[in-house]
Amino acid sequence: MPIYRDSEGKVVEEKTKRTGPKDAGASETGDFYTDQTRKIGGRGAGGRGKDATRLIGGRNRSTKEPTATDDAMEDPVVGWLVVVDGPGRGNALKLGYGTNSIGRSPEERVPLPFGDTRISRTGHAVVTYDPRGRKYYVQHGGGRNLTYLDDEPVLSPTELPDRSRIVIGGTTLCFVAFCGAAFDWQDGGDGA
Repeated sequence: MPIYRDSEGKVVEEKTKRTGPKDAGASETGDFYTDQTRKIGGRGAGGRGKDATRLIGGRNRSTKEPTATDDAMEDPVVGWLVVVDGPGRGNALKLGYGTNSIGRSPEERVPLPFGDTRISRTGHAVVTYDPRGRKYYVQHGGGRNLTYLDDEPVLSPTELPDRSRIVIGGTTLCFVAFCGAAFDWQDGGDGA
């Protein structure tokens, strides 16, 4: 089943949809949910006619369906930004190796699409994890509005301590480190 984030940043699992013969579990149109077939698109002009687009066929049961954890080590989690104040409060956003650009756009590595228009669409701020030095840094991304670290403006790359607060626009983020001096994914350990 496709998994994606909705406009509020929550993980959503989309059910697949199949059209087929009417049975006890089917609706008037014969639609029912299964993992065999997914219908895409809508009805023709004015709601009449045949479906505009339809995918037919099931997945090969002999092969494993990919899951969100299958590619986790391609971009492992090294920490999180947790929204503690402002739109999106309570959401956690993962950080990966290298640079993590933050902005409202869903194309950002760390998207904040919660409605805070004072956050730049792209590149408001950047959090970087350096796996060699095992340290985190925050820097301003170049937008018009400033980035603050614990109430001080970030004017150049600044080391980012665990549990510090980053303020961008009207949103406050708490930084939570996972990797660091005691553990890094390159160690091959279990993170405990």
